[in-house]
Amino acid sequence: MPGQAPSPMGGSQGISPVSALASFVTYVKALEAIDRHHFPDEYAIHSDRIRELRPFLRAHGILDVMAIKNPEVAALIGA
Repeated sequence: MPGQAPSPMGGSQGISPVSALASFVTYVKALEAIDRHHFPDEYAIHSDRIRELRPFLRAHGILDVMAIKNPEVAALIGA
């Protein structure tokens, strides 16, 4: 759907490092563009999707070589 980020878990058995990183960046950018007070449901959806990516980011070692600048996002993934 236009304007909506794709779901990272959409029927796949696994997720590649490139796909995990691309999805993560997409969701973080979307989250940063949303006013959490005016659009709490959308903010929550993007937050949940970011949390869903945490195991993939860790499994592929992405969080070992990448620093998360946004403190809210860092808290979501436990970085």
